[in-house]
Parts: sequence; C-alpha cells; structure tokens
Amino acid sequence: MFKKFFALAVSVSALLFAREETPDRAQEGFVNTERGIEPWFTGTLIAPVGTVVPRGDFEIRSFVFMRVDTGVYDNGWGIHSRHNFYSFNPQVVALFGLTEWMDLQISPQFLWNTTHGHSAVHIGDLPIALDFQLYPADKSWFPGVKLTLQESFPIGKYKNLGSTLSGVDGSGNGSYETTFNVLFYKVYHIRDLTFLSTTVSMGYTLASNVHLSGFNAYGGGFGTHGNLSPGNFFTGLFSFEYSLDRNWVFAMDTVYIHTGATHFSGSKGTTSAGKSATVGGLSSDSINFSPSVEYNFSKDFGICMGCYFSGFGRNTQVFRSGVVNLVYTY
Repeated sequence: MFKKFFALAVSVSALLFAREETPDRAQEGFVNTERGIEPWFTGTLIAPVGTVVPRGDFEIRSFVFMRVDTGVYDNGWGIHSRHNFYSFNPQVVALFGLTEWMDLQISPQFLWNTTHGHSAVHIGDLPIALDFQLYPADKSWFPGVKLTLQESFPIGKYKNLGSTLSGVDGSGNGSYETTFNVLFYKVYHIRDLTFLSTTVSMGYTLASNVHLSGFNAYGGGFGTHGNLSPGNFFTGLFSFEYSLDRNWVFAMDTVYIHTGATHFSGSKGTTSAGKSATVGGLSSDSINFSPSVEYNFSKDFGICMGCYFSGFGRNTQVFRSGVVNLVYTY
C-alpha cells in the first residue's frame, strides 16, 4: 500500500506540466506569468523548503507545535488509549544562502512536557543541514531537485530520567542521526492568481548507537545499563499548496514514516513494580496528515496555521497537534 501511494505521488508530480514562463524568483520556486504575477507561498507545515535560499538571502521560519499523545498503536494497527502526554515545542528554522545553489539550515528547539501533574523544560536535539539545488525549479517542465544532508546532534536529555516523572524530563534521542533527503518541487500557474505547488520528498536516516542508563527515552528502569542500536528510518512525503487568491492558500501534507526495530545489549533493569523493564521496541509505521491555511502579507512574509495528526499507525504513538508557522525572508 505504501509503495503504491508514493509511486502515485511521484507520478503526479512528474506528469504535471506548466506553460513556458519568464523565470522570476518567488518565495519557494520560480514562476512568473506574462503579466508579472508571482505566487505568494509560506510553505506547508511539515514539508522542507522547496528550493535553496540563494546567496545573500536569509529566511527565518518560526514554528510552534502543541502536541498531545493520547494512546499507542499496537502491532496490528489497533489503538489503545493512554493518559494524555502534552508537549509544547517551539522550533526556529534559520536558512542562510551560501551560494546560488547551496544554503545552510540550523534548527534549534526546546520542549515543555507535562503529564500526571509533572512538567519539565529542556532543550531538544539540534539538526544542522546543507541543502544543494541539483536541478532548478524554473528550467523546464521537470520539477526542481534538491538534496539535503543533515546531522542531528543529541544535545537533548535522554537518559537518567526521573523515575517518577513519567518521561516529561526527556527531550532527545541520544543518537547522532544522519539524514539523506531528496526533494522534488514545482510551482504551476493554473489561472490568474491561482497557483499550485507540489512537493515530493524521500529521506533515509541512519542513527548511531546510544549508551543508556536508568530510565531513558527508550524505556528502561532501575539498574538499566547497556547499549542500544536505534532503528534507521525512512520518511516519505507528498504535499501541495493551492492559492485561492493573492493572500489565502490551502495546503496539505501527507507523511509516511517507517522505523526499524531497535536492538539492546546489557542489563534491562527493573520497573517500579519490580518487573523486567522494556528497552526499545519493534519496527513501526505511521501515516500522518497536516492540513493548513496560509495567509501571505507579501511574497516575503506570511503565516501558516493548521494541525498535524496521526491517521494510521503500528507500534507508534497516537497524537494530534496544533501548529503555527511564521515565515519571513530577508
């Protein structure tokens, strides 16, 4: 099912075509009609930026994710309710243009978690990335192609968590995560002030081994001590933006994530009830959706608001989030 879904998404992106235009840079893509009309897009809530930020430009994307985990999916895609776990997660994505075909991306974040009357605030893991424009989005009917190489640095707290805090003091994975992502992006002029942008993105992440002790991001308990190999994961995404007029845009992201099983070696320790602790888990899959609405004040400044929620899953969290993104390009 998943392979067919992404094959269809790639086919749609490749088969769509636009009229020949005189190129002129828009905020994300390069489209201009004979009347000089440019689309105003902020970008969707989940998809990466469609093209690199060119030399001399600086773009700031300020996200706030307000998430609640309400349960878990079992191995048979069934849902089991659990006590709500709330997370407030501001993120700042700063993009610096280095050349006409390469930019630098830095994404600091922090988390405020709360459940069962406990709460904690900690800094999250830090992703840093380089984006390379392999093929421009304005050259022909074929979508632009962008390659991203990203490293996530494990500066968030992930081990020796409080035994009575239900995980609220955790804010990281403890693993250096190296991601390779290929993105296809194109803007199509439909008519007048109506434009359509499409993004197809596929990424694979390699996660380094993690040394664990005590209660941790992967489970654990009293006396837990050992090494864990996190599962690598694949992320596939299809998104679009459709402008209703000069300012208003409807957007949608559909995301599929597959994570491999973890492998732990060492002492699992015990839970508060004296039972053997669980560390790590089975492979997992999730299909998530993020509808949103944009209001663009200009081609350089806009706001996007919507939600992000799990639709289907296996061995992963059931969640829903409210999301706000404010974008400004200098």
